[in-house]
Amino acid sequence: MGEWLKKIIQKIRSLNHSINNYQKDTVIQSLPSVAYVNRAKKLYEQGKYLEAKLILDEAMELPVKDARVLKYQGMIAEKLGKLEQAVEFLQDSADLDPDDKTIWQKLGFALININKFVEAEKSFENADKISHSNTDTYVGWGMALMKQQRYEEARVKFIEAAKINRYNFSAIFLAAVMDIRLNDLDKAETRLAFLANVSPSESNTYEYAHLKFIKKDYENALFYAKKSLEYNSSMLPAYILIANIYTLNWDVENTLKYFNTAEEKDLISAPLYLEWAIALFKFNRFEEAKTKLLKAQELKPEDKEIQSNLALNYFMTGNMEEAERLAAQYPDVFESKLTNALIAYHNNDIDKALPELRKLSEEKHDIALTDYFIAKCYEQKNNDAKVKDYYNSAIDKCPIFFDAYKEFAKYLFSKDDYADAGRKLRKALKLDENNVEILNLLFYSCYKLVKDNVCEYNVKEAVGFAEKAENLGHFEYPEEKSELTELLKNIQEK
Repeated sequence: MGEWLKKIIQKIRSLNHSINNYQKDTVIQSLPSVAYVNRAKKLYEQGKYLEAKLILDEAMELPVKDARVLKYQGMIAEKLGKLEQAVEFLQDSADLDPDDKTIWQKLGFALININKFVEAEKSFENADKISHSNTDTYVGWGMALMKQQRYEEARVKFIEAAKINRYNFSAIFLAAVMDIRLNDLDKAETRLAFLANVSPSESNTYEYAHLKFIKKDYENALFYAKKSLEYNSSMLPAYILIANIYTLNWDVENTLKYFNTAEEKDLISAPLYLEWAIALFKFNRFEEAKTKLLKAQELKPEDKEIQSNLALNYFMTGNMEEAERLAAQYPDVFESKLTNALIAYHNNDIDKALPELRKLSEEKHDIALTDYFIAKCYEQKNNDAKVKDYYNSAIDKCPIFFDAYKEFAKYLFSKDDYADAGRKLRKALKLDENNVEILNLLFYSCYKLVKDNVCEYNVKEAVGFAEKAENLGHFEYPEEKSELTELLKNIQEK
């Protein structure tokens, strides 16, 4: 057989094969685009999005537009991260076939992805008109309302979705999230407890932990947050929540451990560094906190919370110019207000600083720094009772606020109240036995008390504090120690 004849036969066979495939893929032979869609659909379901797109691009060249071609183009564009293009394709598909519920659903979710929440809401409304009581439609509808902060309406949609399909755990979960937003915590707990048992996942378990945290049940919050990491070790919110719980317990080691682990897992984000900085600030580690805030600022330079915390941190680290500049940018944020009040204190404008600090202390009851500076203001006004009240309050709010212990002790020294100063300093020393500044002050308070009431045990104790401070490399009262050492020698000789 000649070569030319073999080629003709091969072409005929190839043509027959293409016809057979076309007939196999096409249900309605009069609509050639159906074959393209069916072939593209198979590839789409296999995750071969680019190959599917090439077939659909061919279908787009046909003279008659097919809504299904546009629908799958939109679905593929979404998978490829081309969100705006996905919306365009799906909107064109909906225009061609406005009676297809699925197109409206997919368009609604695509609109949510590009933050067009009002348009998404309308899209789900259209889907519901075509086919009422569809669980997916109600979930999407609820999400569109949730993004508009219409939480009560969103909750109604999520609850309806769960009624239609009681196994729609996403709907139950989102209803619980809305419960929390609406401060309906008991309902949220019922839903999340159910999900934690029947459909445990990182999201369900984390949200349950978050709810427990809100309800101040920190032990269970810690348990469920750690549980969520067992499902997904890259769950950044869980690391932050766990670290925040340890911060509340003044557990510096575990707090830093979980922040560091999140960073090591490359879960880098502005919220991570902001929360890390806030924790360090509470531990009075201001320079370290500034480093984290600067990292957060790089990732989210216009964030008002980051900028305001940075302003406060600049004040605490002595950069008044930057503190004032940043605080002026966001004057309504709490940290900026506090920074401005502290700048007034720094400028010795006590009459301006004090009322603002008191107002801020009432606004946020757990901020030790505010009460500390109120005490400093009352020192200027010679109001002894208020000084003591606010130093005590600062220490109660932050048991490891060593600057508050030190300044309070110095104030008590100025009032010759060495006994009370000693009690405060002993409390501080239990929290950090190697704090050399506390040891120095405690030695001095003991020295003054021993002078009035000589006792071998007390003298030995005072000298012990001095020796420990010396071993740590910084002791401020060598003459007083020599005096007590001589006194101890005389006591023992007698």
